[in-house]
Amino acid sequence: MKLNFKDMPVVYLHPGEVFFSKKSYVVSTVLGSCLAITMFCGRTKYGGISHCQLPSCKEASANCDDCSEPYKYVDCTITKMLQKFEQQNIQSGEIEVKIFGGADVLVNSNCSSKKSIGRQNIISAEKMIHKYNLKIVTSDVGGRQGRKIFFVSNKGEVFLRRMKNNEKG
Repeated sequence: MKLNFKDMPVVYLHPGEVFFSKKSYVVSTVLGSCLAITMFCGRTKYGGISHCQLPSCKEASANCDDCSEPYKYVDCTITKMLQKFEQQNIQSGEIEVKIFGGADVLVNSNCSSKKSIGRQNIISAEKMIHKYNLKIVTSDVGGRQGRKIFFVSNKGEVFLRRMKNNEKG
């Protein structure tokens, strides 16, 4: 895949990070069992993307205000992202949600794919998305291959490339 994002600043998103903007940025990240969640509002051109590592935070209260690393966890990430959109006067019904990743790249014979971190991340995201009555417009989750994604912040577009098993990004 050869993408040309001429004249657009590129940001690399590390695990546990999030990025929000109304301006035109390309945000790239590489996913294995981690999950990327994008949210976008077409009316305001406000977009956000996160790179979550684990399904749920054990230290946070129900609203994730007590979480010391909210963007590390799928449950707190979705809550915090929605709060950022609300601060922009964006209603939940205006938000397009896309999720990517959650691959079983580390599954071995001792670990069932039903209990893998990737699968748990997907389940956590689906649970939180249902809790907040959001709709997933696109998803590419699960499987055994990692993914590299590119998110265009002011358009909500996501470009995806599946990784080969030995590829590092």
